[in-house]
Amino acid sequence: MNAVILLRAGAALLLCFLSLSMPAPAVAEDFDLARLNDGGYVVLLRHVKAGGSDADDFDLRNCRTQRRVEAPGRRQAAELKARFEAADVTVVRLVSSQYCRAKQTAELLDMGPVTEEPALNYFHWSTGDKEATYAALRRYIIDLAPSADGPPLVLVSHTHAFTVIGQEPVKSGGGLVLRPNGSDRPEVVGEITPP
Repeated sequence: MNAVILLRAGAALLLCFLSLSMPAPAVAEDFDLARLNDGGYVVLLRHVKAGGSDADDFDLRNCRTQRRVEAPGRRQAAELKARFEAADVTVVRLVSSQYCRAKQTAELLDMGPVTEEPALNYFHWSTGDKEATYAALRRYIIDLAPSADGPPLVLVSHTHAFTVIGQEPVKSGGGLVLRPNGSDRPEVVGEITPP
C-alpha cells in the first residue's frame, strides 16, 4: 500500500515538474500600432462592452432592440482611440457590422467615416441562416485586400468573426492584427489587448 502511494506521489511530482519546464503555448504579441502605417495589415476588433441584451423583437435598424454601448464601453473606446493616436494612427478606414454596438464602437473611435458591412454581422435567429451568415464572413475575409498606401483598415465585429478565422474570441474591445493571405485563415501578426 505504501509503495503505491509513493509511486503515485512520484508520478504527480514528475508531471508537475514537466508541466513547469514546458514552454507556454505561443500567443500573438501585442502589436505596435505604429506599424499599421506601413500598410498591408487589417485590424479585427471586437466591439467594446455593451449592456443589456438583444430583445425578442430584435430589429437591425432599431438600437432600442439591441445591446448598446454604455459608460464602460465608452471608456474602452476612448482608451483604444488614445492608443491609436499615440501611435500616430489618426485616420483609418472603419468598416463595421450593422449591429448598433459595433457601429457605436466604430463611431466612438472617431477616426473616419464608418461603412456598414453586413458580412461582419453577428448571427441572430431573426436575421436568417447561421451557416449563410458565417459563409458570407468567410468570403469577405478571403477577399480582403488592404491598401499598401491608404489608411489602415479596421473592422469592428463580434466574437464569431474570430471563431470563423480559427482564433479564440477576444474580450470586448480587444482585437487581432491580421495579414490577409487570400484564405479564411489570415496570418495573425499581433494582438490588441482589451482596455
